[in-house]
Amino acid sequence: MICRWLWSMFAVGIAASPVLAQAEAWRFRWQEGQVLTYRVEHRTKAAEVTRSGTSETTTKLNLTKRWKVLEVDRAGIARLQLSLDALRLETTTPNRDALLFDSAHPEQGDPHLREQLARFVGQPLAVLKVDGQGRVVQVVESKHGPASRFESELPFILTLPPETREPGPSWERAYRITLEPPQGTGEQYQAAQKYTCKAVADGKATIAVTTFLQNMPESLLDRVPLLQMQPEGEVVFDFKEGRLGRADLHIEKELNGHQGEGSSYRFQSTYTEEFIGNR
Repeated sequence: MICRWLWSMFAVGIAASPVLAQAEAWRFRWQEGQVLTYRVEHRTKAAEVTRSGTSETTTKLNLTKRWKVLEVDRAGIARLQLSLDALRLETTTPNRDALLFDSAHPEQGDPHLREQLARFVGQPLAVLKVDGQGRVVQVVESKHGPASRFESELPFILTLPPETREPGPSWERAYRITLEPPQGTGEQYQAAQKYTCKAVADGKATIAVTTFLQNMPESLLDRVPLLQMQPEGEVVFDFKEGRLGRADLHIEKELNGHQGEGSSYRFQSTYTEEFIGNR
């Protein structure tokens, strides 16, 4: 593990009064040149029952994400560059053998996946401006995928409240989900995430996250791609260091009758993201 970027402030931190430390608002604290590295594991399972039978698709995605702080302005807004150090995807689909891409051993995987995914590794994927509350102020550049995804998928999972919170109080953020191809044709849905502070201890806040869609499409079939956009779980924010520490999110949703009587669609997901160092 690489030493923490605020290690030099350790003596100040332990000398400070606990009352003053608690009074400071929680904020992401960016430092120009800093590189925040996170390890991600994301598993999904989609099971569908129709008149044609039952089908199941599973994925296991492992990433090593790097956020490099390019600059920080006087308002505390950082220009961040996203890249991937490593990517491994294993997927199984009905009537096919498992497909694999591993950036550490690209020659061993599926050639079609290699062609699609190799370009995501080792190069800048996006540049964002993010403020101290974790809000995306501007998508400066997005080389792979629509810029709209950063509205629904925040770079650091949550936004922080205007003021420090003790266990109990909640705050929310409102945003839009845009269904870009191939999931949709640009349809937009209003959503909100609710954050509730569950515990504060040892310089860290444990925060519960829930997601709500405020306008669902009338067609059950059109609701299928929205199931994977309703995570809930817990986030640990390290307010002493000013960064996301860990996130554990999950989804378990089911639709019945989306393709007529007797049909069903069930989506399950587990997502873990953990800070592994400044490097």
